[in-house]
Amino acid sequence: DQGIAAITPSIQDRKLSMLDIKIRRLQAEDAEDFRTIRLSALKKSPEMFGSLYSVEAMKPLPFFADRLANCAVFGAYSNDKIVGVMVFRQADGIKDAHKASLTGVFVEPEFRGQKIANALLKAVIDYGSNQVEQILLTVVADNDAAISLYKKYGFEPYGMEPRALKTEQGYLDEILMVLIFDESYESYRARFNNR
Repeated sequence: DQGIAAITPSIQDRKLSMLDIKIRRLQAEDAEDFRTIRLSALKKSPEMFGSLYSVEAMKPLPFFADRLANCAVFGAYSNDKIVGVMVFRQADGIKDAHKASLTGVFVEPEFRGQKIANALLKAVIDYGSNQVEQILLTVVADNDAAISLYKKYGFEPYGMEPRALKTEQGYLDEILMVLIFDESYESYRARFNNR
């Protein structure tokens, strides 16, 4: 479903419902919103992304519209203002279309700690489970909050890329994580972990 889906409030999600957060898949007409949140992410959390604010700020709006056309981008809205984003990009090769990458994850700092990332990740997983067999992601190794969130939703680390990002402050390692939807993998993993 590509329409707006209000988050169903539960006892643990009261903060989220009080904010009136809505999660929805962005469409071509949302390119300006996507540009806004992407540039905010690059400006406020530059160490978490492979691109630079100065590079993407120069990109025309059609650049962002093209990204929306080639990916499933989910946005979190509070009072009609985009405050969070996650990008799901399915591989398109004959031998790798069974997997997708989760990238471009960001929630505005003033909205963090309010379960918005949980709601976005759930939307991506719900969507992805009908599209692919596995979702891959990378996360900066010292981003404990993000790693904990991903583990909560079933992502497992399978490696680390040393010096994955080079910043002005130095190199950052990235943890490689995967969520596999295949039930036969789940039973294999259970047997392996019980040894």
